[in-house]
Amino acid sequence: MAVEVPVLQAPAQRDADAPARGQPYRIRVYGKWCKGCGLCIAFCPRNVFEADEEHHPIVMHPERCNACNWCATHCPDFAILVEKAGDVKGQVGK
Repeated sequence: MAVEVPVLQAPAQRDADAPARGQPYRIRVYGKWCKGCGLCIAFCPRNVFEADEEHHPIVMHPERCNACNWCATHCPDFAILVEKAGDVKGQVGK
């Protein structure tokens, strides 16, 4: 049974599930899992995220992502997924 989890995205990206033209990666932040610790915002080497009013990350600059996976690897809540655009399984680099 699949559980649908809301994904936090920049306002311009909320209606589009597909990444922007030419963007190789999609970053998903699962809002119900995220406690807003801010690690991804503070340590993203490409400044992909910005904080919303509740200090949760929003993907504001997805075009900057180079899939280093720092955010996904260090997220204590497992609330971030970086996937290759068009990849159904969500595995980067295949």
